[in-house]
Order: sequence, then C-alpha cells, then structure tokens
Amino acid sequence: MLYQKAHIAYCSNVHPGQSLKQVTDNIQSHFTTIRNRRHIPNMASGLWLSASAAKSLLEDQPIDESASQLDQFKQCLNDNGMLLTSLNGFPYGNFHQGVVKKDVYLPTWAQPERLAYTTNLAQILAQCLPDDIHFGAISTVPLGYAELWDGIQNKQALNYFTALIENLTDIENNIGKRICICIEMEPDCVLQSTDQLLSFFNNDLLPYAASNNISKDTVLRYIGCCFDTCHQGVMNENITEALTKITDSGITIGKIQISNAINARLQNKNDVKQLTQLFKDEKFLHQTKLFNNNTLIAELADLEEHTLVKQLENVSEAEQSVITAKIHYHIPINQTDFSETFLSSTQNAIEETLDFLAINIEKNKQLPYLEIETYTWLNFLSTNTIKDKSSVLHQGIVDEFTWLENALNKRNILHTPIN
Repeated sequence: MLYQKAHIAYCSNVHPGQSLKQVTDNIQSHFTTIRNRRHIPNMASGLWLSASAAKSLLEDQPIDESASQLDQFKQCLNDNGMLLTSLNGFPYGNFHQGVVKKDVYLPTWAQPERLAYTTNLAQILAQCLPDDIHFGAISTVPLGYAELWDGIQNKQALNYFTALIENLTDIENNIGKRICICIEMEPDCVLQSTDQLLSFFNNDLLPYAASNNISKDTVLRYIGCCFDTCHQGVMNENITEALTKITDSGITIGKIQISNAINARLQNKNDVKQLTQLFKDEKFLHQTKLFNNNTLIAELADLEEHTLVKQLENVSEAEQSVITAKIHYHIPINQTDFSETFLSSTQNAIEETLDFLAINIEKNKQLPYLEIETYTWLNFLSTNTIKDKSSVLHQGIVDEFTWLENALNKRNILHTPIN
C-alpha cells in the first residue's frame, strides 16, 4: 500500500470563508488552480466547513428545487476534481476574523454545539466520500483550552463522545461509510501531549463507554487521533515514540497534518525583539515552549517580547544563557532557512513522521490521510508588496506539495505511475 499523489491534500482553512457560497467559490478558484498546477485531474482535500456552512448543506430544500444543497455541493466537488476524503472539524466559526486566539477552541467538547457540528460534518463526509473509498477522517478540538477545563466539563465531554459514537455507528449502518473523528492534540489544550491523549482514552473514554455498554472496539473504530507534526514538534516530543505509543494502543491515526513550526535559539534581547517583530500576530495564538539544555523551563500562552526577555534573564543568571523557543506558528513545510541565524524550523518532526510511516507502511490497513496545513500563508502575504497575492499563495502551496512528494518518494512510499 502506497500513497497516491492525488490523495495528498492541503487544508482549506488557509482560505477565508465560512458561508457555503464562500466555500464553493474557494473550491472553484483556489483549489482548482492548485490542482491544475499539480497537473492532476483529481485531488483530495482536507476541506474546512464552518458550522453554518455544514448546517446549510443539510437543510431541506423547497419542494420545487430539482436538487438539494448537498447534491449541488457534490456536483461542485465532481466538477472541480475534488476527492473529499477528510474534513477539518476544529474551527467552528469564522477562522479568519480579526482576532481568533482562544475562541478557536469554542465550543468545547463539553458543549452540545460541538456534538451537533461534528455529527453534521460526519453526515456530509459520509455522503461525499468517493464511491471506492469507505473511510473518512475528521479532525476535532482536543476537548478544550486547558486553563478553562474542569472535571464537570470532562464528564460532559464523555457524554457527548458516547452520543457521537452512536451517531457514527448509525451513519455507517445507513450509508456504509466509516467516519473516524480524530482528536488533534495542541499545545496548551486539555490534550497537548501523547501521554495525555492516551490517558484520556484509557482512563476516561474507554471506561465510560464500557459503563454505557459500548465496546472498546467500537470506541476505537470511530474515535481516533489527528497527529499534527507542528504541534508535537513544539511539544518537543520524540516523534517516533509518540507515534509508536498511539499505534500500539490501538488508536487509529486517521489523519496526519503535515505542518512546520518556528524553532528559535535565543541568546540576547535583540534575538527576542527580532523574533517577536517577525512573527507579530494579533489574530492567532502562538503558544511557546521554552527549553534549556532540552529541559522544559517555561510555557507561554502566546509569543510575547516582555515575557520572553524575562525568561532569558532568568536563565542568564544561572550562567546558561541560551534558551530554545519552539513556537506554534505554522510556516511553509519546505522552509528551513531564514536570514536570521538564530531561527530554524521543526521540519525534522515531519521527517521523523514520514520515516515512521515508511517503516510501518505494510502494517497499515488504512493509511493516515496526509494534509498540509499552513493556515498562516495570508499573514506572510499581508506584508508583501506583490499585487497578485493569490498567485503567490497558489504557487507557495504547490511548492509545499512538491517538497512533500519528494520526501515520500525518497522513502519509496509514493506511487509513481509508469507512463
């Protein structure tokens, strides 16, 4: 079993647009242009549908309409060569509003709106999967933001997950498609590390499901993991160990988001100043983990100059004046070099992930979907003086695809057709 070029996707949350019309416009313009530049007739997508767009797709049409919204949407996918194999079910509302920050984690899994949204996405994906594909993956929020979470919310989340499993079972029984909801670990969330993910499954979800007469096999059939290489790179995890633990536990890795983060080696205040000016961002959170001699020394909720300088001063007093900052800021996956010598990337986390896939590819009954997720492209382009920003965006994403294809080819896990 090998990866197909057409089945490698990019996440459409890079394109603003939460209405159904905006989604279809993005498919017809951005998606189709990128697919054409890759010279392939069909291409998978990690499509993002907001809650309002998903609801629109499932609403009943007036009796005189010849086709439902969902039928029209499926026709749009077909006309534009989109193979809908996975959805991004993490952001609920407007992902490109002026300030997103912690709102991206709302509603949490302790709120009924998250269950309703995720169920809607599962119904849509099950009906839009290509006929010859029977597995679909949807990434979702890792319960919620950690500092706002408590035991009561955890119990509510378990209730909603058991209800979700029942909904997904019904969908598979009725439509014949298995949809796996994949929890995506993220820094500063309830589930930010692999050990926390495993603990949630083993100590919370599986026992609670068993008390409701839901078997372990059923839970693991429908609830899985979305492994984001940027997030676990920021957490400084041993990628091979993390993926091995998840796989050995029986948890399905339904999707791997191929993403790249900032790695900064900070020695003085000037380094800090340059870092915060280069990646200043009022829209998204950029959780930052600080390490000294590979030991975690501080966790920052966002990239802040004053706090970073203070941490650097504390380390300097101990005569160990270098700290490494790993920053949750998605940059192009092919980027490793910067003009600033103290900057690099966490691309090694991607490489290690692909190495793991190559070693274990024969063991996989279902290969994880691969989805490039560089949603910050518009941040980079906003300071660019080039007029045709869309063309730059399209080529930038194509270049990411090229890098990933080459990396897969190097490991002999990308199918190359014989002409």
